[in-house]
Amino acid sequence: MDRRNITESSEHDQLVLMMAQHFKQLGYSEIKADIPGWTRPENIFWTSDPNKTYCPDLTCFDTNGVFIILEAETCSTFSDMHTKAQFEIFRAHANNKKGRFEVVVPKTCAGAEGRGLISRQVVVWGIKLDSVWTPS
Repeated sequence: MDRRNITESSEHDQLVLMMAQHFKQLGYSEIKADIPGWTRPENIFWTSDPNKTYCPDLTCFDTNGVFIILEAETCSTFSDMHTKAQFEIFRAHANNKKGRFEVVVPKTCAGAEGRGLISRQVVVWGIKLDSVWTPS
């Protein structure tokens, strides 16, 4: 089930592409992105529940070899339970790999700053983000 309308799906893919290109410019390696034209990242699942899998929007390694999971969210998906479930498993997986879990969001949502909205939401969920990115 697609949680986004066509406009938001396009915005989502543009956020992922922006980050893939940014990380490439920074010299990051093994960049995989779940958008057309890129190699899709591997699914991540709980060992205790392998039937519940999620594909991150982007994975890569920074210039120090640190594993990064990046998820893109659009304004309508900031607080839904699917997002929470993804964030929980991606955070746990990043921790297990001694990596980072990062998110990219729109600059604004209904006049509010996207970075602040997602930051407040993850506090409610008790999930730590290592970085929140927005378009310039």
